[in-house]
Amino acid sequence: MGEPRVLVIHPPVSVARDFIDYPYFADLGAVQLAAVLEHDRGRAHVELVDSFALPGAQLRWREDGRAHLGVEVDQALAQVLRLAADQDFAAIVVAYTVFHRPPHRDDVLAAVLEGLRARFETAPILLADCYQSGQHYIEFPGDAVLASYPEVDAYIKYEAEVTVPQLLASYLVDMVDMADADPTRPRGSHRGASPKLDELPFPAWDRVDLAAYDQFKHSVVAELGRPVWTFPIDGRTMPLVTSRGCPFTCIHCSSNPEARKPWVTDDSSGAQAEQPREPKVQRRYSPERLREYLRFLASLGATRLEVSDELINVNERHFDVFLEEVVALDLKFDCPNGMRADYLLPRHLEQMRGRVNMLSVSAESGVQRVVTEVVKKRLDLRAVEDAAKHADEAGVPLMIHYMIGLPGESAEEINGTLGFALRLWDEFHAWPAVQYATPLPGTELAAIAQERSGHKLPVIPNIEDWGPYFQTAPSNSTGDGVDQATLESFMWTFQQRLNASQGAKKLIMNVTYVCNNHCTFCAVGTRTQLDGHPTRQREKLLEYRKQGVVMVDFDGGEPTLNPELIPLIKSARAMGYQRVNVTTNGRRCVYDKYASSLVNSGLTTLLFSVHGHDARTHAQQVGVAEAFQQTTDGIRNCLRYAPKGVELGMNITVTKGNHDKVDLLAQLCWDLGLRWMNIQFLTPFGRATSWVAPDTQKAADNAVAVMDAWAGKIRFQVINLPFCFMPKHRDLMQGDLAKLERHMVFVNNETVNLAEYLAERRVRKPVCKTCPHACFCGGFYELDQVPEPPWLISADDLVRPLNDPRRHESVPAGFSDRVKKRLRDEGVM
Repeated sequence: MGEPRVLVIHPPVSVARDFIDYPYFADLGAVQLAAVLEHDRGRAHVELVDSFALPGAQLRWREDGRAHLGVEVDQALAQVLRLAADQDFAAIVVAYTVFHRPPHRDDVLAAVLEGLRARFETAPILLADCYQSGQHYIEFPGDAVLASYPEVDAYIKYEAEVTVPQLLASYLVDMVDMADADPTRPRGSHRGASPKLDELPFPAWDRVDLAAYDQFKHSVVAELGRPVWTFPIDGRTMPLVTSRGCPFTCIHCSSNPEARKPWVTDDSSGAQAEQPREPKVQRRYSPERLREYLRFLASLGATRLEVSDELINVNERHFDVFLEEVVALDLKFDCPNGMRADYLLPRHLEQMRGRVNMLSVSAESGVQRVVTEVVKKRLDLRAVEDAAKHADEAGVPLMIHYMIGLPGESAEEINGTLGFALRLWDEFHAWPAVQYATPLPGTELAAIAQERSGHKLPVIPNIEDWGPYFQTAPSNSTGDGVDQATLESFMWTFQQRLNASQGAKKLIMNVTYVCNNHCTFCAVGTRTQLDGHPTRQREKLLEYRKQGVVMVDFDGGEPTLNPELIPLIKSARAMGYQRVNVTTNGRRCVYDKYASSLVNSGLTTLLFSVHGHDARTHAQQVGVAEAFQQTTDGIRNCLRYAPKGVELGMNITVTKGNHDKVDLLAQLCWDLGLRWMNIQFLTPFGRATSWVAPDTQKAADNAVAVMDAWAGKIRFQVINLPFCFMPKHRDLMQGDLAKLERHMVFVNNETVNLAEYLAERRVRKPVCKTCPHACFCGGFYELDQVPEPPWLISADDLVRPLNDPRRHESVPAGFSDRVKKRLRDEGVM
């Protein structure tokens, strides 16, 4: 029998689709521990099996929807058996990660342990956290983990580099000295002592098949199917930590799990610790050792570094050395756990430009009281604003982290956070990453949630995987007034607002203000009756197409009265517009030839404005006695001539004269053969006044009853109505959600953002402060008692070049600036 040998194995893991952190770099702890054991015992007496770095390692989707990372369990065990062919292992250390769902019995880890125990019946198996800092930590008593894995002899919590070698040294010395007698096996749960980083050898990457490791990470990228990676994995991306721990005491953070806390059960006593909280500290490599570490990784062919420090820029000298060396080595890097915004200096940003794919900082909240009193983060939010401004100026992409659902946080404060986040996005392109506050076991947040809820955290043993709670499932354990459903509404609205602010996606072009109806509510009825100029309108179409816009809506006035409508449609399709809609009163379509030409012009959807179920009601709204017959005949003609793929629908505007007849309009829609109906509420433009507007809530209730009655038969959309009028039908309320990504071109070729344009005439009321839709709702429309004054449009403006400084605004001077300022003052932008 030769010298005893030790095996270190990083097993495969499985993760939920909505995982957090970086499971594909979770092997760093095992590779680091192997290096320590090799340094202590000699290379020949230590073996490393990294399931992420064996041939065939990949990301594979399981039938239960989880992703399996690494080789299959049988492949990992087969590698172990190959290494034990000539001599069994005297002891085995299995790396235990947060992705193994502690303290539950994870199926992948269990299969590995069962296979090891079956083959190595007498060898002690140690389960070790191998904690490296930077990944979330789930705190549980060691006996709970040992109970889940009876195959294991001992469990080492937290860091492993000191305690595991000590336990193994004692056992292996006894094993040699006692010959055939039973040596004292490591048993029970142990607190891992923290090493001095400068005394550690660098991770044993020379024991890893780096080509297979690269292939594994490439598989992760390919199989996860993310269109964009915030922190990319490309070339040879290698993980590292340059420091461990964080000196700050934010209540939600699980860093420094080894530091004793009054609210965490002490494994040694089985009771909650009575001593005061141990101070949190950060341990860092010395400047000289840090330079050596970075050069070591560069020598392995690293092209990008994934730096998992909790906060790499806490110490200015440390961060300076890091940046100097990565620049000298020409390495790219990302720090996904983020940096302190108040420690970022302009010279740091200059060095990071072109090297980081995304700089990350954390605000936690956009409300200073919450940051200071609730999160206990010693941070002035003005530093976050400065970081956003300076990063934008330096050309360094920035992401800012926020949370909602904190204990003691009000609904109004949640809106404050979302408004702050969106303002920094709109002004400085600082991407807002908003998550739910999640009380990970072991954090102060968990202790607060437990105290507020009056019971142990939401039956925590039933929560196997905390990952999805950060992004998709609020834990609802804070015991405050904002319940889970409301939190989800806040998040849903925020995501919709964020998605809509990625730039223009649809162009609405008023091709004319001429109309053959005289609707009582017409939004453009007080404007000069002119057609747009076709050359300038084509220029606008091309301008937006070059920006990537693929949808256009031709509107009016009555667009069919412009002889250039059909040529404009054909031009739009030739430019590459994929979706072309025309909204019309349909009267001109009473002529067969025109109806056929229109529906075969290249448009994809055609909306008919119908405002009454019969001639009398319709005429009362549109001011023309014969309009109803012509419109309905026009619809029938278009249905007859429309080619396959062209969708026709009905657009109704709700007024005092028809709000109680929406059911009859739905029946007309069905009888005509249309299966799509937009229900549009009034906006205070043009001729629309309070005299023609119905009671909004009564009209909304009528519409809800109709939509419920026709559900599954007619597809409905509701437009220009705040969410609070139809809380159970938000998915049908196109409303504000699409307007931010829509730009409107007036007849004189001036362009406005549709949401900003409408916001000029909206009012926020006290109820808006706590509304979960406030960050994307402009408030209530307030209609005047008289129509808008005439908008006089100069004929010269129709033909002036688009960049001509003599162009007149067709909205009041300074309109856009006023709207943006008001929205900023209200915390919406």
